[in-house]
Amino acid sequence: RGEEGRSGRRWWRPAAMASEASDPSASSASAAPGDGGDGDEETAPGLPGEDERDEDLENRVAWTVNAPLLYDLFIGCSLEWPALSVAWLPDDPEEGARLAFGLHTDGSVPHEVVVAELCCSAVSELDADPWQTWQVPGLGSVEAFGCSAPPGAEGPLRVAARLAHPTEVNRIAPCPSVPKLLATKAASGAVLLFDYKAERTPGVVSPDATLMPKGEASDGFALEWSPSNRRLLATGDNSGRLCVWDVEVAAKVSANPLLQVSQAHDGAVCATCFNGQEPHSVATVGDDGCLRLWDLRAAGGVGAAAVPRLKATVSGDEVLSVDWSRHQEHLIATTGKDREVRVWDVRAMRQAPLHALCGHKGDVVAVRWAPFREGLLASCSSDARLLLWDLEIESPPSDEALEGTSPEMLFAHAGHHQGVSDFAWSSLDEYLMCSVSEDNRLQIWQPSAELYLPGAGEEEEGEEETQADDSDGAAK
Repeated sequence: RGEEGRSGRRWWRPAAMASEASDPSASSASAAPGDGGDGDEETAPGLPGEDERDEDLENRVAWTVNAPLLYDLFIGCSLEWPALSVAWLPDDPEEGARLAFGLHTDGSVPHEVVVAELCCSAVSELDADPWQTWQVPGLGSVEAFGCSAPPGAEGPLRVAARLAHPTEVNRIAPCPSVPKLLATKAASGAVLLFDYKAERTPGVVSPDATLMPKGEASDGFALEWSPSNRRLLATGDNSGRLCVWDVEVAAKVSANPLLQVSQAHDGAVCATCFNGQEPHSVATVGDDGCLRLWDLRAAGGVGAAAVPRLKATVSGDEVLSVDWSRHQEHLIATTGKDREVRVWDVRAMRQAPLHALCGHKGDVVAVRWAPFREGLLASCSSDARLLLWDLEIESPPSDEALEGTSPEMLFAHAGHHQGVSDFAWSSLDEYLMCSVSEDNRLQIWQPSAELYLPGAGEEEEGEEETQADDSDGAAK
């Protein structure tokens, strides 16, 4: 892309300055990031000082300048409210790629589930200054490179649906087999099911079904569909309760509790997931630092004294996320407040983890395996980083290793400036990701192909050399 591609700061604005920009299409004639202000503002107690703000600004500018060299595609949205969860919707050949996220407002306006659709085309070559900006209704200020919006479009993505939600959306999970069906976890403890394409009165909470476990209601975040059994949905809450629901999607959405364990963990059930190869196997992790595996065939149903078929301590602190490998059914990943991502062989849980991945500097809130390749996974953290891990990477020479970072780290996404709350892999295109963070940012991005296609950069250089040779020959 050449040295000229490094001048990417033209379209970038820090979050704090975005509201001050009256013209979203302003050019580089506008003040550069950090310009303006009389310098007399006092620092409020507990807020970052001037030196820290300057360092943060420098880091943002550095990332913005270098991003076109690190990514093939980037789309960033400055939302009005933060999102706690984000997910790609299953691919529908008649529609563009869609994703759903839940907005957590301050209560002055309704909480919402938003479905957005990509309506852009990839750009094979970047301009010297590749950043573009739009003001998209319902999504705010959008900056992007590596894509182009179609003529007449208001930006590279649009809002396809908005659904009023009774509380903040703790978690959102699209049904793998029914693209239009969304499950959400509310702070009230209820699980709501929405057909997001159905007609609804704007601003009115009207789910198609509400699932409420027996007993006292409790807040929670654990929510996951089975990837292989279209009817199974697992949920967990802060009281330690685990529920597995049998969801029927017909003319009317309905569900029956297939399993309810009142005390699956000593403390909150933080996350749950299904084994993609064995739909009757469910994994849970919790505040007690344990991983537990449940067999639905032997669980006994609602009210039965269910016993996990496996219980193992995987951390001395709270475990916040778990995910089963889609390619190797005996591999499972866990992570949490101890800041490590661990990969386990469930056949040998008494042994040390196969991999203990270090690199995060804050609580790791989510870990997920890639759907398209074995041995590839990602994690996000309160340290504002989203890291990609390749378990097949061989240890680099000691002088190339990053201090405190495992050699399996493949890529670090540093586009967010506050804690990353959630992320998702796309099944539509390899390495296409979406992520949300505490600073009201939604980002859609894809690392440079040079990261995962060996020789991609060499091919481009070879083409340039060939063109240069042809030019020289013509000149002679």
